[in-house]
Amino acid sequence: MEIETVQQTSRVKTLVLGLIGVVVLASGCQTNHSINPDNPAVLDNSKFMSLWETYSDCKLSSDFNRASAGMQQLSSAAILSQQNEGYDGFVLPLPTQLERLVSNPANRLAVDLHAMTAACSLHTGQLALHEGHIDEARQAFASILTLNQNLSPYYVLQAKRFLTELERGIDIAAKTP
Repeated sequence: MEIETVQQTSRVKTLVLGLIGVVVLASGCQTNHSINPDNPAVLDNSKFMSLWETYSDCKLSSDFNRASAGMQQLSSAAILSQQNEGYDGFVLPLPTQLERLVSNPANRLAVDLHAMTAACSLHTGQLALHEGHIDEARQAFASILTLNQNLSPYYVLQAKRFLTELERGIDIAAKTP
């Protein structure tokens, strides 16, 4: 009888310890982990939000100079991202035999920086035309054609249309006595 009591007590202790372990494990998985600001692998949301604000300011601006400044910032960021394409800041040291078998991870931005730049450039070019800055308008529209090969055809067609209309307007103005 004494052996049965000891076995039951041992089973109860094991069951209680198991339940406590499950509760600790489950609660540990649900807690928020603090983000180390020195860790470069952490997503830097402030840079993206800064670019998004620049894009929004450009698209909402009715001032050519302000839109042009936004276009320059977005263009610089797009060029930089194109140069660093495929690089996410993390390098896993591998033996040289394995390096050729591993590809870089894809860029995981939620938006297309080149499309943001193209949309801002279209708007800036239209503002330049409205204010009579023909050369600046031509540069803004032409910059869309040099952005990226994978850019949406919408932006490319719009830029070509504005450049064609711009050239026709200048040709007509140049031929008028």
